Amino acid sequence: MKIQFAPLNIPLGRRLQTAAVLQWVFSFLALAQCCLAGYVLLCVSDWWVLAALYAGWLYLDRDTPTSGGRRSEWLRNWSVWKHFRDYFPLNLIKTVDLDPGSNYIFGFHPHGVLVAG
Repeated sequence: MKIQFAPLNIPLGRRLQTAAVLQWVFSFLALAQCCLAGYVLLCVSDWWVLAALYAGWLYLDRDTPTSGGRRSEWLRNWSVWKHFRDYFPLNLIKTVDLDPGSNYIFGFHPHGVLVAG
């Protein structure tokens, strides 16, 4: 059983696209656990005051997700999202005009709303 690595002559753009998808997968699978571990380490260290301040801020900020959140143009404009988009070569083909006053349900299978691409 031999490991086959990607060839060295893959264009930089494609490597950046792959790195963007890897970043998303890491965020989805491991970011919460890493943040929780960091918070617990703060709680048991000499920096526990930071953990207490953060817990207080979380309490005071608890209604933000239900009121639309806090949009960050800086975060939305990261180039990682453009590389992530370009990793998946998709085209949207419009076949009919939809009435903007109506409600619609968009569903896709097999992985629901957390699908990548």
